[in-house]
Amino acid sequence: MKKQLTLFLAAALTMSCLSAPALAQSAAVTGTVVNVRPETIAAKVTGTVEKVLVAAGDRVRAGDVLMTLDTQKVYALESGTVRLFGETGDSAESVAARYGAVAFVEPDVQYTVSATTKNAYDAEENRLIHPSEKVYLRSLENTKKTGEGLVTAVSGTSYTVEVAAGSFDTDESVYVYRQSDFAAASRIGRGTVAHADPVAYTGTGVIAAFPVASGAHVKKGDALFETVEAAFEGVGENLAAIIAEKDGVISSVAAGGGAAVTSGGAAAEFYPDSALRIEALVSETDLADFPVGARVRIEIPYMANGEYAVDGTVERVAAAGGENADEADSEESWFTVTVLPDSTEDLLYGMHAVISAAGEQQDPVTDEQQDPVAE
Repeated sequence: MKKQLTLFLAAALTMSCLSAPALAQSAAVTGTVVNVRPETIAAKVTGTVEKVLVAAGDRVRAGDVLMTLDTQKVYALESGTVRLFGETGDSAESVAARYGAVAFVEPDVQYTVSATTKNAYDAEENRLIHPSEKVYLRSLENTKKTGEGLVTAVSGTSYTVEVAAGSFDTDESVYVYRQSDFAAASRIGRGTVAHADPVAYTGTGVIAAFPVASGAHVKKGDALFETVEAAFEGVGENLAAIIAEKDGVISSVAAGGGAAVTSGGAAAEFYPDSALRIEALVSETDLADFPVGARVRIEIPYMANGEYAVDGTVERVAAAGGENADEADSEESWFTVTVLPDSTEDLLYGMHAVISAAGEQQDPVTDEQQDPVAE
């Protein structure tokens, strides 16, 4: 019986290849878009999910952020140019121990003045300096060089002024006044101009992400880097997010907002486009039209008003089993034909498709491929 079936299929295939009309009248079967290799999307670190940005059924592209994790964010306290050290996956404490900080911000304010009240006009009120008060500056060497500043720190008779306006030179001496007319009675001290020091930023835990690039200009309140208090794996990646590595469709989400995820643990299930196939149940009388390697036409009735079609190649033929076997006629054998589409664009898991012969085979078909039940 097995030998007779082989001869029957071989004869049917020969007739199909030699006769053009036979191709035109080849069988059309209904199939379903399936995924032959579902994948698990895993978290890179152990932590807590902050936001879930996708749901089951959503199509995503490689690089899309699926979830964000709760992190400790370190923000810039002033505007300036940021300089970063370390990589994601590094210990923030280790980076700071080696370089002095994870991030330095070179402030937009270029100069500061280190001043004292020793040269203030002799009045009690001039020896009492207030943090954040606006002051006026004038060079001792060139009285035409003036500027404005803000008191940023006070310690006894010493205080620091951040220069907000005016052009001065490093190590230049200036008088500090409370009045814009530089009246002697408003002089509250004297100081020396210096370049503003970069501000250091450190953190604890593992560096999870750098929202900005080293050398970028940041504004006050911008996040400089993020850390997680967790075990980790992988360097050079954004550990603060769970990201799609391929194009495809989310089949299920395993962790919601506030849920704990573990390093390497499942965060979502995923159907990659690369593993999309069309499967159809084909009777033995029509099997000669669908040998392995045969080119077929795939039409999706419910897309583009029924005009969506793509070519494909028969990838596999196997004897039907399980639930498919229940659909088979008791007097006829049935087979599962798997088709690899040339393009998976817009195809979604579960869609119905109509498959028909489209042209010649891509590769020669072996006897074993012609006989799906051969041992």
